[in-house]
Amino acid sequence: MKKGIVSGLLLLLLVAVNVQAEIVFGVIPLEDKAVMVEKFTPLCEYLSAKLGEPVTLQVGSNYDEIENGLVQGKIQAAYLGPVGAVKSNQANRSVIPIVKVVKKGSPFYKSYVIAPKESPVQAIADLKGKVFAFGDKGSTSSYLVPKYILAKSGVKLADLKEYLLTGSHSNVVRAVLDGKAAAGGVKESVALKNQDKLKFLEISKPIPNFPICVNLKSLGKEKAKKIQSLLLSLPKKAPAVVAISKKYDNFAKAAIGDYRIIASIMKQK
Repeated sequence: MKKGIVSGLLLLLLVAVNVQAEIVFGVIPLEDKAVMVEKFTPLCEYLSAKLGEPVTLQVGSNYDEIENGLVQGKIQAAYLGPVGAVKSNQANRSVIPIVKVVKKGSPFYKSYVIAPKESPVQAIADLKGKVFAFGDKGSTSSYLVPKYILAKSGVKLADLKEYLLTGSHSNVVRAVLDGKAAAGGVKESVALKNQDKLKFLEISKPIPNFPICVNLKSLGKEKAKKIQSLLLSLPKKAPAVVAISKKYDNFAKAAIGDYRIIASIMKQK
């Protein structure tokens, strides 16, 4: 009888260990959910095969869902925007970036303020009294930096007729092209993808590229190092990297100090 109880307890312990072994990899919704699933499934499959344990992909319905999940330890690793990396680290110092994307040989990217190609709007100052489209409020290149660019040109949010929070970069483009907004802010790759239909009112200075962050307490330091090593060991233009973006090369080491410029902009009103 006792032997049966002990065996049962051991079985429950093994099940508990297996449950804890699952790693949840979060992704912010830069584009439509189906697109993000397609982009990041190969990377999760690569990590799962190398680690010998499940790595489950979770695409958020918004940025906060992924950032909060990482801060709370419900998500162990996540692909975030630079703002999300700074916010998450400020909320929980156990959350740190371990790698960042290298795109076309550079670990930086830019934010673009876009308008329809035939629009009479010629400069940022012309946007006073007009509708502006942002992505998610937690986005670096479709909220924080465009908002900063507007402010530098003397256009505060209160000076706009209205501003839209569309939820993603793709939705910003749709709002601008459908005439729902006179202009909007998006990341470089989305702007260039639609450049035949758009004009660029302003392009930001280089921004540190998107990082993959981990929760050291939830994941464990050794496993975090292992994941960092696996990501850094991916060769240039590996299928798991190119699936995210054809313009991505590989990953480079990252530290929270790389994102000081973002923290600085976040402090400005």
